[in-house]
Amino acid sequence: MNQHQEIESFRFVKAARRLLRPSTSRLEEMVGEDFSDELKFEALLSLGRIGDNESLQTLTRAFNDFPDFIEPVTALGLFKSSTPVARLIERLQDPDALYKEEIVRVLGEIGDPMATRPLMELLHDEDRMVRYYSARALHKMGGRDVVQSLCGLLNDPDEWIVINVLEILSRMRDPEAIPALVGQFEIARDSRLKAIIISSLATFAEGRLLKTFESGLNSFDPRIQANSVEAVSLLKIPALEMKRKLKKFYGHANNRVRANLCIALANADSEAVTAELSQMLQSRDAPTRRSAAYVLARINNPRREEYIHQLLADENFGVRKMALKAALELGDMVGAREIQPLLVDENQWVRREAVECATRIDDFPDDSILGLFKKEESPPVIEYLLRYIVSRRLTAAVPNIIERIRKEPEEELPWLISALGHLGAREELGKVKKSLGAVRSNVYSEYYKALMLNGELAVFEEIAAGLNDKKREQELLVWVKIAGVIGEFLQKTDEFSRVLLDALAREVKHDMEGVATFDGVETADADAAVNQLQEGIRLFDARDYSRAREIFERILKASPGDNEVRFYLASTVYNLGDMSSAQEMLEKAMSAAIVHVESGILLGQIYFRRKEWAKLAACYEKLKKHLSNDDKKNVIRVYGALGLAYFNQKKYAEAIEALNLGLQANPRDLSSSYHLALCYYSIGETEKARRILETLRKTLPADSQVLKNVIDLLQRI
Repeated sequence: MNQHQEIESFRFVKAARRLLRPSTSRLEEMVGEDFSDELKFEALLSLGRIGDNESLQTLTRAFNDFPDFIEPVTALGLFKSSTPVARLIERLQDPDALYKEEIVRVLGEIGDPMATRPLMELLHDEDRMVRYYSARALHKMGGRDVVQSLCGLLNDPDEWIVINVLEILSRMRDPEAIPALVGQFEIARDSRLKAIIISSLATFAEGRLLKTFESGLNSFDPRIQANSVEAVSLLKIPALEMKRKLKKFYGHANNRVRANLCIALANADSEAVTAELSQMLQSRDAPTRRSAAYVLARINNPRREEYIHQLLADENFGVRKMALKAALELGDMVGAREIQPLLVDENQWVRREAVECATRIDDFPDDSILGLFKKEESPPVIEYLLRYIVSRRLTAAVPNIIERIRKEPEEELPWLISALGHLGAREELGKVKKSLGAVRSNVYSEYYKALMLNGELAVFEEIAAGLNDKKREQELLVWVKIAGVIGEFLQKTDEFSRVLLDALAREVKHDMEGVATFDGVETADADAAVNQLQEGIRLFDARDYSRAREIFERILKASPGDNEVRFYLASTVYNLGDMSSAQEMLEKAMSAAIVHVESGILLGQIYFRRKEWAKLAACYEKLKKHLSNDDKKNVIRVYGALGLAYFNQKKYAEAIEALNLGLQANPRDLSSSYHLALCYYSIGETEKARRILETLRKTLPADSQVLKNVIDLLQRI
């Protein structure tokens, strides 16, 4: 393990924020000084991007002081702290509040479960954007009642809302949505909407949907037919049965229907599909030929190479562009051989596609890319060429990059500077500064990021100086934006170069040396350490997370093997909104020989929020071995969540076992009972499902979101 892996990512962020602190303090001052609203609000947005906990008071004060402006709300969303959630919800409940849609969007960005219930109530707000952002926010938060609430929006009079909800439900893939989606398909009159519903249902790949998909196949609308063909192809039904249902679509007038048919029957009816592709290639209709290329990118056909050769020479650039994707599937040097001629295609979009394809071929000849970069004039192609150059670290391109920078191409300049940074061209960066022109936020932000990637931490002082110099407001505004972009970048440690990590590691070391250690931890009695831990827990319980974090960090530094302290530190970081760092610490705690139960519980909750069902199942499978039968609270937590994790992976046998064990500990867990019924229904044990659902129908309150689904499912049984 190298020194960077030994340092937790949040320590790099913390060290970087300390270096940026002079700039952050200046931004906080600007909010309270006699500047224009434009500058004040831009400073707020930059503070939100930087995410320094010491700035939260400034942001919340601005939220209260400027209720008629949207920027304070947006800044809180950028900050992503749970602390102001209660105030945001309170503002929402004011009927005269402005920017409700932005408040809802921000609550979604923060993702605190506290907002779930208020957002569910806003799904039927009169403002369509409030309904839209509420649906998006609820999707991010998840939760057991969200799917039922979103299904209620399928009857929204605004078709745009319905289409967005369909997209959300298809991504959530919760079987509880199926009855509502099928019902909506049956009553919908708009063909486009019916086609979208079929696509949403297709993601479930449930055999019980075959009847619905067959009705789509019999539709007269080609959009519905095309989506239904695709939906049937995703079902696990015998190849002969699929062929029987779909063969009538050979030679269909619509190119999408024909394309989906070829993909569906590629294995079941190979000869007929080959003949169909041959006819599509001979069509005078460019979209039909493009669809043939689309098919060849997705299936293995005996004549694939021959057909791709033909398509790459097509007169239509859209066909050639799609054919490039198919060429990639040929593998080995065949793909490179086919792509090279199209690097000089007359159409810029074909050239760009060719470069993107080249990026995905490990042994693609770099000289071809470098030669094109020297003479290419199209910015969209330049952007992709630079991605290739950076991914292969082609330092031979540096002189040509500098030459382009000196021409000051407005659109390309940020990409060119960024490429120099990633290529480690530190000396060249110093030389090109005079070619950058006047200080502009988009250009200089990339310039300073490039310098930092090369270990130049003096950037922090330069930004602070730019904010403190006596300038006109418009000039200050540029530096304010630069500070925000840099602060946002400093939170993305996975984008740091090794050189930047080395530089920040030294700063982390200084931080750790400067932290007051407990004289008594190693040499004095244990009471002092216990008192410090109790003080940290007291601050944690009082929600003073910033101070609690400092204490837990110091204790953990002195006792790195103390997983109890690691748990409290992870919980503190989690409550400060840094879920990734909390997850990293908890995973480390769970890798120890002695499992820390509370760490496992919290780690599972993080996996639950992120819908990482496989990780949640693995975590709780390990954890359940260490639970005491007397620990009813955690037994209920673990088996209920474990059952839900298996249910969402369609591992119904494992889900049934876990849910039954959870119900033994808490027979009144209605959610576990409901999901147990769904599991039995999914594996065909309808009588067991019916008995549970009948009990739920008697138990659930009349206004329950789940009750309607229970009744619908009982009717289907």
